[in-house]
Amino acid sequence: MDSDNENQAPLNTSNESDSGIQLLKPEEIEELFKLANIDSSEVYPIVQSLYSSVPVDKDTDEYKILELDHHLIEALKIGDTLTFRGDENEPAVLCSNTRTYEVKEAETSNTCLLVPNLKCADDMKDEEIEGHIAESVEVKGVYSKYLEVREISPKLSKLQTLLEPSSFKGMEYEKLIDKSTLYDWERIQDNVQASDGEILKALPELLIAQMDGYYRLISFEFEAKAVPLMLDLMEENSWEIDEVDKEVSCKSLSEIIPEPIFELLFKKYTEPSTKTNKNGTQLYKYDEAKSSRLLAQILLTACPTNSYSDFMEAWKIGSPDSIQPKEEYLYGAAIVVNNSLTMRKEVILYPESNLSDDIQKRLNELFKAKEKWTVKEIAPYISKFTTRKQDVNAILTKHARPSTVNGVKYYSSKHGK
Repeated sequence: MDSDNENQAPLNTSNESDSGIQLLKPEEIEELFKLANIDSSEVYPIVQSLYSSVPVDKDTDEYKILELDHHLIEALKIGDTLTFRGDENEPAVLCSNTRTYEVKEAETSNTCLLVPNLKCADDMKDEEIEGHIAESVEVKGVYSKYLEVREISPKLSKLQTLLEPSSFKGMEYEKLIDKSTLYDWERIQDNVQASDGEILKALPELLIAQMDGYYRLISFEFEAKAVPLMLDLMEENSWEIDEVDKEVSCKSLSEIIPEPIFELLFKKYTEPSTKTNKNGTQLYKYDEAKSSRLLAQILLTACPTNSYSDFMEAWKIGSPDSIQPKEEYLYGAAIVVNNSLTMRKEVILYPESNLSDDIQKRLNELFKAKEKWTVKEIAPYISKFTTRKQDVNAILTKHARPSTVNGVKYYSSKHGK
């Protein structure tokens, strides 16, 4: 006998699959179609018989079923990575490169089967088989529960908490920094429940600069010291508010403000001007609202509650001549209330960063501090909870009660008086 033929596996002429499942013969398949009143010509040539090596009366733990939205599916199609993030004591979130999702377990009324090798219609349309044949396909999992996702705002408050111990307070304090409290990019990724894109976007907004390979939060104390020095340069150099020279400012303060810190502060508090210097170099304009708000915060940190008239006067005296304080600049940093006990109008320090990260708890805190809010007043305190599908107005419509007083729309507690 030929040696090649000796090594050939014998043909499986029985009607038993490799899994040991007894399969229907072609004539039995045709008879089954007749009993079910099904036209066999409309059925694909391969009939698949499912079998399971796992119990069908309880969920399988080896795999989990995860429901994805269009964005997540497209991310996988182009080769992006989806990652679960969070400490062992935190509910996990799922992140793409640009979005964050909460993950919750949900039940389904129909049992779901995981069948990896099941052939679908597109897999069989080109099969050239005469009649019908049966194949066995293994069920790898049985599920009555699955994981569903919902896009949420990134959880960025933890980023500030993590970086606070190593915050930049000035060059004279750098030798006191505990190296173990420093965070590089990988350590931030491991600990912050937000996508890479959302974290990178938040870094300048939260005043987090990269220095020597680590990410450093600029402390309020240093910000309160550095920005007034930057503003003072306008008077020292006889600049108008829209004639600020970035290069001159950086060099003048280089011994006090490291370049990465200066770049971040300058980017936050200025915007490109329409003017240029004699050499054609771009000049900049200080943002009045942001600059004025910081000066107000400095005053309020020293004295958190003030008479409205006294505060406005002190605020104006402490501001450069080119910056005129306005009450609206206080939004997100302080609140203006009418104190019924003292019978006076007051300005009270009320920073957004001190409030709860839970939207309902935060609104309760806001309405406890002040009964009625306009949209402009409350927006800085709840904008972090907005998503692509829910803006500030939608949040207020859901969680607060509107009212109109003298033509002005206010929002108050939904369950208040």
